[in-house]
Amino acid sequence: MTEMLGEHDLDDMFDIDGDAERNGGGVVDDPYPIWAELLKQGPVHKGGIGGLTGRENDRGTMYIEGAVHYSVLGFAGVSEVFTRKEDFDSGHYQDMGTFTDTILAMDGSGHRRYRDLIQEHFQPAQASGWWRENVISGLVEELVGRFDGKDAVDLNSQLFARLPMQTVTAGFGLSAQEGLDFRKGLLAAMNHLTPPQEKMEQMQAATEILENVIRERQTEPRDDVISRLVKAEMKEEDGTTRLLTVSEVASFCKLIVFAGGGTTWKQLGITTFGLLNNPEQLEAVRADRSLLAKAILEGARWYPNDPVFARKAMRDTELQGTKIPKGAIIHLCLGAANRDPARWENPEKFDLFRPVQRSLAFAAGAHSCLGQHVAREEMLGAINALLDRYPNMRWDPSMPPAKLSGGLISRGPGPLHVLLN
Repeated sequence: MTEMLGEHDLDDMFDIDGDAERNGGGVVDDPYPIWAELLKQGPVHKGGIGGLTGRENDRGTMYIEGAVHYSVLGFAGVSEVFTRKEDFDSGHYQDMGTFTDTILAMDGSGHRRYRDLIQEHFQPAQASGWWRENVISGLVEELVGRFDGKDAVDLNSQLFARLPMQTVTAGFGLSAQEGLDFRKGLLAAMNHLTPPQEKMEQMQAATEILENVIRERQTEPRDDVISRLVKAEMKEEDGTTRLLTVSEVASFCKLIVFAGGGTTWKQLGITTFGLLNNPEQLEAVRADRSLLAKAILEGARWYPNDPVFARKAMRDTELQGTKIPKGAIIHLCLGAANRDPARWENPEKFDLFRPVQRSLAFAAGAHSCLGQHVAREEMLGAINALLDRYPNMRWDPSMPPAKLSGGLISRGPGPLHVLLN
C-alpha cells in the first residue's frame, strides 16, 4: 500500500476560506459580477484589484503598500502583459519577498536556462507516461478505492485535496510526512499573521526538509524528480556546464511541490462542480470520455483557481490606451479575462461544447504553468475513475449545497458532498 497522508492532516491545509484568511484578503462571496461590470467600463483601470472590487482593505499577497497599482481585466490586455517581456517582469515577487529564489521570480535568459532544466520532466509525454504510470494511476486507484462500501462522500476532502499533494510529494521523492511538514512550514511562512521571526524560521525549516532529501539523493539516487535534478547540468552564459547546488535544486522543489499540491486540488473541484451542476454535460462525458479533456479546459477557463496574478512595469509604457508608469504593480485579472465577451459567447456559463480557444487559465508566455500537463493527467485519472465506478454519482440533497468560494487571488471548492450509488 502506498504511504498515504493522514485522514485529517489536510483538512485545514486545504480549506479554501482558510486559505483566503491566510492570504490576508479574507473571503469574497463572488467577485465575478463586479469584474464583468469593470470590464464593460474598460480593459484597464487604475487601482488594485481589491479596491476595485469594493474591498479597500483587501491587500492579499498581490498588494504592495505605497506602490501605484493598475488592474487589467480584458483578455487582450492580460495576454499583452504576459508576453511583453521588455515592458513587464516578475519584479513584484522580489518586492514581496515571495519565492524570490525560484523561477517564478526570474526573467530573461536566467529564467529560460533554469526553466529548461525542470521543464523536460513536465512535458506532455512525461505527464502521460512516467507521471501517470509511476505515480498518478496507483494513487487514484487507492484513494477512490477507499470509497468502496460507502454511499456518500465529500469528494473535496477525501479525494481532491489528497491526490495532488500525494502526487507531487511522491513524484519528487519525498515521504508523505516530509511533504506534509514541508507544506505546513511554507504555509506558516506565508501567513500574513505569522510574526516576522517565525516566518523566517518556518521557511528555513521547510527548506531544510527539501535539502536533506536532496543530499540523500546525491549519494543514493532513485527514480524521482529530485534524483534527476541533482544530476542535471546547468549551462552557463559562457557555454560551460555545472551541476546544480543543493540550494538551487531546493528552489525548484520549493515552488513546484507547493504549487502542485494546491492548484490542482482546486481545479479538480471546480471542474467536477461544473459537471455536476450541468447534468446534460455530465451525461455526455459519461458516454464519451474524450469530452473530459474539453471539460477540464472549460473549467479552467470558466473559473481559474488563481484568478489574479501580478507583474511590474519595467519602464513607462502604454497598455490598451492607458499610460502605465515605471514601477507600477499590474494586477492581471485572469478571472475577468477568461470571461471576456469579446472572445467568448455567454462567457459566464460552464459549457464544454463551446469552440475551444486558448484561455489564460495557465497564464501565457515564458511563465506559462509548468505543471499543467501533469495536473490534467491527475484530473483525467480522478474523474474517469469516479465515472467508471459510480455511474450514478450526483449531489447529496441531504447536505448543504456545494459552492465555490475563497478570496480574490485563490478560489475553489468547499465541501463537495455526493451520493455514489
